[in-house]
Amino acid sequence: MKLFRFFILLISSNICLSQEIDSKVIVNSDFINQTNKSVFNNLEKSISNFINFNSWTDNKMLDFEKIDLNLLVTITSYSDNKFIANFEFQTLRPVFNSTYQTPMFNFVEKNFQFEYIEFEPLFYTENQYQSNIVSLLSFYINIILGIDTDSYIKESGKIFYNKSQEILNLANQSTGNGWGSSDSGGRINKFWLIENLNSSNSNEFREMLYNYHVNGLDLMHNDILLSKKNISNSIISLERMNRRVPNSMLLKIFFETKSDEIVDVFSAGPDFNTGILFNQLNKMAPFFSNKWYNIR
Repeated sequence: MKLFRFFILLISSNICLSQEIDSKVIVNSDFINQTNKSVFNNLEKSISNFINFNSWTDNKMLDFEKIDLNLLVTITSYSDNKFIANFEFQTLRPVFNSTYQTPMFNFVEKNFQFEYIEFEPLFYTENQYQSNIVSLLSFYINIILGIDTDSYIKESGKIFYNKSQEILNLANQSTGNGWGSSDSGGRINKFWLIENLNSSNSNEFREMLYNYHVNGLDLMHNDILLSKKNISNSIISLERMNRRVPNSMLLKIFFETKSDEIVDVFSAGPDFNTGILFNQLNKMAPFFSNKWYNIR
């Protein structure tokens, strides 16, 4: 996605706060040696209906206001209604007065175990544990909503992070399977994800979400140079958090999600001194140093 995509002005009504989900779900069962794919097709439909037809907030949103979620579920094991799968979440947020959609949250839940009986619908009831698959989807939907709303209004995502915490606590008490601090992924898992989002050590991250998007990308149609300065400052502000919490999970997720976009923003358009930004990016995310050298 090259920077000129940011500069295309779209004559349309303003985009309002996005708080509902428009998901595209794919269940990949290619690793399972089974001719009859009915159960996997129905799982795909059940997950899609669960996400798209539940009301996750009190707001009623128009289609163009919704969060775009791409969810790839790769089944790695299946027997007697028991599944093991990887869940890959990718979400997009619209940028004001533009046709561009910015990536917000890319994360993979690996080796998650759950049961699903074909044709059985999935139901979510707040403050109640229903099943591992319902808890997983509800947990991440609230994470996605929290990150999305934080990118529009400061500190607005807290209500959703609290819901995710409640879902995790209930699931941990009910099953414990895959919900603990030392489960799959070491310290890169959903337990530490919500722990980090709710921690005061992550205040800069949540403030950055607002400044990067509202004071950065959303202004790109009007003042490209100011937008680049604000995006740069929002990223540099993360350095304080990086000093307190080296190798932060949130920073890892952020740069994995945004690295290509950051390069696109600063590799074209009006000249902007990227010296400080370049140095801080290499300190905070050295694993993307080959990309940062494309920033000018």
